Amino acid sequence: MESSSVAINASADSTTDHQDSESSVVDTVVQYVVLRRDLIDTWPLGSVVTQGCHASVAAIWSNKDDAHTLLYCSPSNLDSMHK
Repeated sequence: MESSSVAINASADSTTDHQDSESSVVDTVVQYVVLRRDLIDTWPLGSVVTQGCHASVAAIWSNKDDAHTLLYCSPSNLDSMHK
């Protein structure tokens, strides 16, 4: 669950050609919502999508205190969430 970008500062390896500089690595948190195609034969597509939306919200709510979830749902990241 994740569109929040988490910056991790890492020191450059002293054995490489890099001098003592810091680089920033960005991890993007992505939430994957998987819908079962076989349900489309017995359920209306809207119902399948609705269940996926409910599962997505439940996953976020169940982990609402997790640092990654808080960053993913932060106001500054709402327009850039990855799903």
